[in-house]
Amino acid sequence: MQNLHDFQKVKPSNDDTPVLCTSGLGRRFRIPQPWPAKPLTLDAVDDVTLSLAPGRTLGIVGESGCGKSTLSRMLVGILPPSEGSLYVDGIDITTLRGERWREVMRDVQMVFQSPYTALNPRLTIGEIVREPLDIHEAHLPKSERTARAAAMLERVGLNAGHAARYPYSLSGGQLQRVGIARALVRPARVVVCDEPVSALDVSVQAQVVNLLRELQDELKVSYVFVSHDLAVVANVSHDIVVMYMGRIVESGAAADVLQSPRHPYTQALVDSANVPDPHAERARKPRVLTGDLPSPTDPPSGCRFRTRCWMASDECARSVPALIQRSGAPQRVACHFA
Repeated sequence: MQNLHDFQKVKPSNDDTPVLCTSGLGRRFRIPQPWPAKPLTLDAVDDVTLSLAPGRTLGIVGESGCGKSTLSRMLVGILPPSEGSLYVDGIDITTLRGERWREVMRDVQMVFQSPYTALNPRLTIGEIVREPLDIHEAHLPKSERTARAAAMLERVGLNAGHAARYPYSLSGGQLQRVGIARALVRPARVVVCDEPVSALDVSVQAQVVNLLRELQDELKVSYVFVSHDLAVVANVSHDIVVMYMGRIVESGAAADVLQSPRHPYTQALVDSANVPDPHAERARKPRVLTGDLPSPTDPPSGCRFRTRCWMASDECARSVPALIQRSGAPQRVACHFA
């Protein structure tokens, strides 16, 4: 895979019409407390607006606890949003119910973080991959559904012999290929990949990432790729969104965000990636964040990053910075001084 510091921009698509987008999306959790204390409120995702064009990959990055996984589960309909709107092909799915909701959302699939827990251990690999066809295309003969599942297994690098095996008999990399096959056995418009390679060895990570890119070129599917690993995100993403404590702090083309980060948090994330040249690694002076992550149930006023930021001033505590283009930069940044 490419190294983060040698990143080259992925060739963009010509069609920028969003296949998936959100407007002010938020998810709030209430955390019960022992009586007589009042429940705590946690804004896991707060006012997130993003857009994904056909055939492109949107990377979502940030440290653990920033709301990436909660956002990904809202995008596929596992979690309902507390506020805001989610559009799939221009249809606001937050207003849909029942069969119409299922009809729209069947084109949005997900590859989960842990391949060991995402697959039903009681089903064979062939049954797991065939399951979306059994649900959404039950009118087809079972022999045809089985053949399509077997063909998809071969496309992701497995063979017909794997179809009769159970998940416990496969390696982590093979299981993740099964998860990808299950997501794409039906024509999908969007696949949300939630940390799909974090549980795999580095060599296997490269194989899975390369497979995802090949399938995107072949099937013209769009990805939302969630990860805390900037090097992996740089390898697959056309655009990048950086999240901190539930909010977007920077977004734009991948090359702009990674090569010229404007937000202090993004700069710290980019600096945290190691340089493969040992002499250059020893010579550089990366920015190191100080202080602990604030409590998500009691976030700082104004800019949520200000308690760890070397650029913070009184203005940062008084007002929330808007996510806008600043000083002629191509990306959008939520920082008063970016």
